[in-house]
Amino acid sequence: MFPNIRADLARYSPANRHLPEPLATLRSMLEYGFLATAIYRYGRWTRTIKPKVISYPFKFIYGILAMLCDVILGINISSNAQIGAGLYIGHYGGIFLHGDMGARCSVGQGVTIGYKGAGKSTRPPVIGDDVYIGTSAVIIGPVTVGHRAVIGANTTVVKDVPAGYTVVSERVRMIPPAQA
Repeated sequence: MFPNIRADLARYSPANRHLPEPLATLRSMLEYGFLATAIYRYGRWTRTIKPKVISYPFKFIYGILAMLCDVILGINISSNAQIGAGLYIGHYGGIFLHGDMGARCSVGQGVTIGYKGAGKSTRPPVIGDDVYIGTSAVIIGPVTVGHRAVIGANTTVVKDVPAGYTVVSERVRMIPPAQA
């Protein structure tokens, strides 16, 4: 849990470079995205506590924190999701992450990642490493987004995206890495 939290915190630190080190770290720890990610990491940690009966108070605390995160921060990260180290959530609100993500992913505001719904999806989306997901993007269904892909703002992804590609809306266009 702690190595992942350190990697997450490191993603927020460059924005606070102008401050002295202790203040920059504190400021980074108060970012909406970092708070939501730390609560998610805590929720994943509660699943590892054995015996199970000992984990109940910790899971209860997680339930309260997750609810507050959803209501106050507008960010819902499922503890079922497997998210790599270095997650960066740049803005407040409307963010639902219910898929597996690799390391060092960046997520804009209003992003939804999850099951397709209506009982049609058997697995959540799988997002590779170093993926940027723009504002109000939607990734649903059993799709795979390759490493270093860029999902543009307001794009709905329902098909696999190869590694390094850029996907933009209005009519979804996939741009190979050499042209992006």
